Amino acid sequence: MIDRVDRAADGALRVVDYKTGKSPAPRFQDGAIFQMRFYAAALYLSRGTLPVRTQLIFLKDGRTLTYDPVAEDVDSLAQELDSVWSAIEERLDTGEFEPRTSRLCDWCHFKEFCPAFGGMPPQMNAEGASHLRTAHS
Repeated sequence: MIDRVDRAADGALRVVDYKTGKSPAPRFQDGAIFQMRFYAAALYLSRGTLPVRTQLIFLKDGRTLTYDPVAEDVDSLAQELDSVWSAIEERLDTGEFEPRTSRLCDWCHFKEFCPAFGGMPPQMNAEGASHLRTAHS
């Protein structure tokens, strides 16, 4: 959720989002940059205006991560999101959701259901899957 959209006297927009945690180390900034790209595309597609700047302000350490989008970013992100949505639909069609393990698995409470740990996931709820498909429309 975008916390703030500022409009300059010349009409230029700046998107600002506040984060309560600390800023990510440079090697972990991809997720934050994706979030800012998403905000820029959402604003462009909903209002027809591309913001000149997006910012994530991390309150815990006072750092600001800035990203200045360009029009090509919107097209690139739209293609990326279409690809992700196609992958989701394919998995809904097949019922196959391959697990991806990481260090976060150490804290997961669902290992007993995870195929990566020898578990069996519950049957997919057809009504829920059908409802999920409407999210793209």
